[in-house]
Amino acid sequence: MIGPRPMRKLAGLGLIEVMIAMVIGLVLLAGIYRVYLTTARTSVTTESLAARQEAIRYISERIGQDVRMAGYRGCLSDTGEIRNALNPNPATAGSGRTEFTHSDFRYRYDRYAEGFDATASGWSPALPSSLTNVVAGTDVLTVRASLAADVFVIQDMATTSADLRINPLSPAPLAAGNIVMVSDCSGAAIFQASGYTVASSNNSLGVPVSYGNVVHNAVSSPTPGNWTQDLGRKFSAGAQLIRIGTVSYLIRNSARGSGPALWRVVDDQAQEVAEGVENLQVLYGDDSDGDRVPDVYRPASAFTTSDAWRRVVSVRVALLVAGSTRRAGSNDPHTFDLLGVSVGPFNDGRLRRVVTLTLALRNRLP
Repeated sequence: MIGPRPMRKLAGLGLIEVMIAMVIGLVLLAGIYRVYLTTARTSVTTESLAARQEAIRYISERIGQDVRMAGYRGCLSDTGEIRNALNPNPATAGSGRTEFTHSDFRYRYDRYAEGFDATASGWSPALPSSLTNVVAGTDVLTVRASLAADVFVIQDMATTSADLRINPLSPAPLAAGNIVMVSDCSGAAIFQASGYTVASSNNSLGVPVSYGNVVHNAVSSPTPGNWTQDLGRKFSAGAQLIRIGTVSYLIRNSARGSGPALWRVVDDQAQEVAEGVENLQVLYGDDSDGDRVPDVYRPASAFTTSDAWRRVVSVRVALLVAGSTRRAGSNDPHTFDLLGVSVGPFNDGRLRRVVTLTLALRNRLP
């Protein structure tokens, strides 16, 4: 007869088994942590790229709209006559295209486009006093463009110095101090609005009719003021009133102190467009044979007169845009080519991209 089998004593885990389990656990934890880091880094990078793409889209639309509207005159042709009522009196302001030429950069409406080329010692031509804090080594692009939707004259001018009457819009389309062009298919005049009010008068049936009244008195304040109230001709109902201004794109440090940013300066008012734009380079399409097609792209320093700038029919813009994410220990050994200008390399862990735009000045095309 076989007796009961003796029971074996239970033994705990040995040191070897514990160490093996710990090693396996550490390997699994390391794998999970690596997956987490990769996922987190990918998420941050994707978010940064998306933000950069959105910034690029907005920048392209913003610059494109201003460039396309440069020199807009309504239905008046590019060769049509324009009277400049802004101070100083063009008869005493020097030679050249006196009906357009102005000594102040902000009111130089004879130049649809203008620029300032970064050099080793500054800019060529020199920057005007109204453009400040520009990052060294970056170009400046300027266009004279329409700033607001057109409004229309609703009553014939009684004299060449009469106020201009438009529809009483809300909010008011114009304010005292705005630079305005009134234009029809036969001519145009540039002046500074010295006042805008809503008034009323009786029509032919004796019914009160409201209208917006645009005043353009001969005054010296605010700057630049008008040297004359006379617009040179009586504009009829249907003529367009276009608010115009000098728009400059340049690189300054961001208002938040986060590095360079693209700024848009309208006359004296500056607005930050997008952070992370570190460089701007511009070339201008020169129509040397008068067929309204660019024959060669040149830097701003190649254009030294108003007549030379009037040959510009397009602009080519290159921007260096950096993402917001920084990865410690990561660098980019590449240099970036911006229209022949080499920028970089960088060692701050940020992803960068060069954006190049070629934009036509529509009002200079055939």
